[in-house]
Amino acid sequence: MTTLLENPAPAIFAGIAIEAILGIALLKTGRGVILFVMLGVLAVVLGLVGLEWFVVTDAERVEETLDRAAAALQAGDLPGVLDCCHPTAARSRAEARRALDWIEFTKVRITDLKVSINRLSSPPSARAEGIVVVSGHDRHGSFEEMTRPIRFQVELRQEGPRWLVTGHALDSAPGGF
Repeated sequence: MTTLLENPAPAIFAGIAIEAILGIALLKTGRGVILFVMLGVLAVVLGLVGLEWFVVTDAERVEETLDRAAAALQAGDLPGVLDCCHPTAARSRAEARRALDWIEFTKVRITDLKVSINRLSSPPSARAEGIVVVSGHDRHGSFEEMTRPIRFQVELRQEGPRWLVTGHALDSAPGGF
């Protein structure tokens, strides 16, 4: 069920396939009642797409937190980055400060994101993995503009309606972050 709430593609593709089959049946039989069935299928597909748009899942909230953190990094907004971190995430908060002191980010984009939610923990927790593509240059003139993909893992915890970063790991990040 959560697949339909996080991605409308299955509903759209199923709707296209069913509509194609019904279209062929309409051409072969010429029965007008099939048009009503086709309209019903269209209404169901539109309803499912609307439901996906309307319902925000925990995985989408986690993604929203990471997108906010990426946008804050790109803007050089330390308070915005720290707002995405749990107050107890001392290492992540310190490394965010260090990164923004050292690098001026010109682009931060998250790709290949995979989120898993653990609703059995108290409070609920999540793990996100993916690749962040960063572009930037050293504020101290040690290197020119550089673009680099970095694989990451982030641990998060739900606090009310928000998800906050509690820890992270970066593979092959420059400067030992």
